[in-house]
Amino acid sequence: ADLIAGINTMIYNQTKSKGLDYECTVSDEIAETYVGDVMKLQQVLLNILGTAVKVTKAGRVTLDIRPVSEKGDRSVVRFTVNDTGIGIQEDHLEKIFSPFEQEDTTTTTVFGGTGLGLAITKNLVNLMGGSIRVRSIVGIGSEFTVDVPLTIDASAIVRPKLNLHLEKMSALIVDDDLIVCEQAQKTLQDIGMIGEWVTSGLEAISRVRANHAKSAHYDFILIDWKMPDMDGIETTRQIRRIVGPDVTIIIITAYDWESIELEAKAAGANLLISKPLLKSSLISAFQRARGQETPREQKPRSFDFTGRRVLVAEDNQINSEIARTLLEEKHLAVETVTNGLRAMELFLKNPAGYYDAILMDIRMPLMDGLQATVNIRHCNKTDARTVPIIAM
Repeated sequence: ADLIAGINTMIYNQTKSKGLDYECTVSDEIAETYVGDVMKLQQVLLNILGTAVKVTKAGRVTLDIRPVSEKGDRSVVRFTVNDTGIGIQEDHLEKIFSPFEQEDTTTTTVFGGTGLGLAITKNLVNLMGGSIRVRSIVGIGSEFTVDVPLTIDASAIVRPKLNLHLEKMSALIVDDDLIVCEQAQKTLQDIGMIGEWVTSGLEAISRVRANHAKSAHYDFILIDWKMPDMDGIETTRQIRRIVGPDVTIIIITAYDWESIELEAKAAGANLLISKPLLKSSLISAFQRARGQETPREQKPRSFDFTGRRVLVAEDNQINSEIARTLLEEKHLAVETVTNGLRAMELFLKNPAGYYDAILMDIRMPLMDGLQATVNIRHCNKTDARTVPIIAM
């Protein structure tokens, strides 16, 4: 769940800025804990998804995650990325993972980069014992498929304590994505619930009204926030008028739900949860909605960082850009440097208290993060011993 949430947060922000749709679907057969190299797997997926976003002018980018084989505690997990981008000519597909290969100079000017991203990606996948392949149609889009062998770690799975008896409870799923509906229904059935689905807000209102007329009701209604014609908030508002306060309404959304939380609650939603709908997150949501929240499920505190300044020392451009984006979203002022020597120079140059924190990459050219930290701690500035330095 942590891997997926981290990837989705970054890619959702990228697609949102370009006006693209982004959807992540996770099979209900996926285990919730695996043993593997989470950082390298994240790098692989971000490289592919980042490329997909870069070459897509309109439409959508999707990530699908599902197991394709399982033997004992070993599982091959398939990550499939689809886009509606410019596509790749067939005679170029064999070269796409070679360093510095780009299809032509016209695409380079629009979508150019170092040409190393996909070569590094293929190398990482090979080192993990996996495989990567691509299919594409020019003008239609591309599909990247990554298969990675992982170990299922059953001992590390934290199962929510089921204080709420969900058997035979009913739920209605409202989402314009058919795959999301079918997978959510299967997940609900796995925990003993009766699940139905519709693909629009209008259908949901009609279904709820018909049930209400027969004195029947759903225990839970899960409504996607972004739907065509009628969004999840308006759907919630109209359903709440029909059913009154007794039915639990949960808005499901792609990752940035804090911006709509107040409006959703005012419309009558009991709570909001993020996609993808993993079994444990659904059970936790149902328990929270019924007042059986456990301490570890409580919403983390939010902080206002307006007026705070952070120095980011990071030589990898992509990592630096991601860090800047995430920090600026929390209203931090961000300055970036590419090596430890420059980080030390900027710290010494500016007055005491200028930086509220320093994010320090460990490995950098000219001077690594450890040496830069030692030098800062031993200089004679008044805040040298107290400024928070966080190793990355």
